[in-house]
Amino acid sequence: MVNNKPNILLVDKNEADIKQLSRYVKEALPKSTLFIANAYFEGINFAKSETIDIAFINLILPDSSGFKTLTSFLEEQPNIPVIVLTETNNEILGNQAIKAGAQDFLVKGELNNKVIGKAIRYAVQRHLSQQKLKNLSETLSKNQERYIEAQKMGKFGSWEMDIVSHEMIWSDEIFKLFGFQRQSFQPTMSEYLNYVHTDDKAKVEEFFDQISKSAGMLNIEHRIVTEGRNIKYISIQSRLTNDGRSQKIKVIGAIQDITERKVNEKLILEKNMSRGMVHIKEQMLTDIGFQIRTPLSSITNLLFLLENLPGSSRQAELIGGLKYSFDELFGAVNNLLNYSIVGQEDLKDKEEEFKLEEFVDAFKRMAMLKASTNNMEVEFDIAETIPSKVLTYPKKVTQLFYNLANLVFNDDEKIPHIGVRAGMSKTQPSSQFELKLDGYKPDFFNPEIVNLLKSEDYKTILDNVENTQNHNLLNVAILNKIAYQINGELNIDIDNESITMGIPVRMVQQVVIDENAQVPSSPLSVLLVEDHFLNQIATKKILTTWSNHVTVDIAENGMIGYEKYREHGYDLILMDIQMPVMNGIEAAAKIRELSSVPIIALTASASSHEETNCKNVGINAYLTKPFKPEELHAQIMRLLLGRQGA
Repeated sequence: MVNNKPNILLVDKNEADIKQLSRYVKEALPKSTLFIANAYFEGINFAKSETIDIAFINLILPDSSGFKTLTSFLEEQPNIPVIVLTETNNEILGNQAIKAGAQDFLVKGELNNKVIGKAIRYAVQRHLSQQKLKNLSETLSKNQERYIEAQKMGKFGSWEMDIVSHEMIWSDEIFKLFGFQRQSFQPTMSEYLNYVHTDDKAKVEEFFDQISKSAGMLNIEHRIVTEGRNIKYISIQSRLTNDGRSQKIKVIGAIQDITERKVNEKLILEKNMSRGMVHIKEQMLTDIGFQIRTPLSSITNLLFLLENLPGSSRQAELIGGLKYSFDELFGAVNNLLNYSIVGQEDLKDKEEEFKLEEFVDAFKRMAMLKASTNNMEVEFDIAETIPSKVLTYPKKVTQLFYNLANLVFNDDEKIPHIGVRAGMSKTQPSSQFELKLDGYKPDFFNPEIVNLLKSEDYKTILDNVENTQNHNLLNVAILNKIAYQINGELNIDIDNESITMGIPVRMVQQVVIDENAQVPSSPLSVLLVEDHFLNQIATKKILTTWSNHVTVDIAENGMIGYEKYREHGYDLILMDIQMPVMNGIEAAAKIRELSSVPIIALTASASSHEETNCKNVGINAYLTKPFKPEELHAQIMRLLLGRQGA
């Protein structure tokens, strides 16, 4: 739309023409302002100093002539629409002026106010349209440049394919991706498939086949081989579209080079696998431990029931032998499950509750068995002050002492007599459990080896083992390393022929039950939430034979346990932790929303983390499978007495 008060520039050398044109302009646009210049330079100055809406320019001026006048003006003032004035009606000259950038071409002898008014309106509108097209073109050009740059940066390109002929159109980046000069040949689907990795060709062919059958977006990742040797990973996306111009159905899509991402993923995976290998092994041992300790718990409970059944002395003898063998098996299983890689830099576990008194008894039985097998005499001196339970590092402690037994009680050294002394250290500022083996002086022990162990120069130790073929030395080095990393100490006394293993422990509060309150004296309804069939039978039998006042209901998983408690209510809940459908932690949390009923957790996968989780949801006590029946009885009575005193 033309401004009602336009500023108009008239550049002409002929005064008569200027006077006539000025009159026509005023008649056509009375409110306009007219600036008059008699030369090109004067006109340019007006254009620079004033806001000019349109310019009338004669191409023949004193200081400029011909199309140079027009092109020079437009170069300096491209935003001012120009109408060319000429003396003669020359159509060729007019067309050239329009091509050069003028908006219109007027012959002076054919002018009047209507022609001038119409020419101004037309020139302004045409100029605005041209500017919009120019701006749009520039925007599209910039967007295209950005798109091409984005393709280069993102290593992706666009493509399309005729669904009938399978001819394809690739962007320059795709040619580059395949190692070709841009637009160097006419690609087709068959050409594309020639570069697909042999192992991926079938799935890529299936991908192209599915394109014609699906209306949605499809994508696939596969490998290509470029230049006959380079393998690249690419990602393809595509969908069907209807080309409105050609009225053909085409496939359009994008291809991206994802080789770098795939390589990085592989490197990260390999790095994580390397870092996590020890963790994976530990987790596997934990899972195996759960699978083994669960049936071991059932065996423990069944042995207890058998032991309390009336029978012959022969039966008692067999049960005793069975218990002895079970203890040996349990010790060996613990040793296997707790063994970890010695090369780890940090072997320290989290502190957990450890049944020290039971462990010492099991160690004693194992030492007796190994000593008798190897024709050795063993004498025990076990202090009565050894606590029932302590806080320490169970996995590494078990590993240490069982490996120590395997080292000492073997037939390699032909040592006839060993003295085993176990007790709490009185010389340490903090509590420490010590196991001392007297009479042990193998041939390979000498001051040089002892100093080498203290220096922890494991490379030299390994070299020494390789040279002497004495693997007992390596076992001692391993023991020394593990003891050091749990703040323990392996002390070798050559003069007194002894080896002492000391480990730090922290005392825990022991459960003390009144001898007169070992059995429930009133009805006690117990809900046993346990998924293992044998554990259900054994635990229920242990409780019902313990007291006639005890009744037991069973739930196969946490969800059933929660529903049973909500429907019936119970005096006590025994909750297994690892169960299908709903685990013990979740079930206990839901029950705590209803009641403060005492809950005892029973688990075959012991850890301080799991014990903390139990406490966080309000579980009152925690027992690790396999547990002894009297331990369960004691925990139940402790909770019952605690509730009575509350």
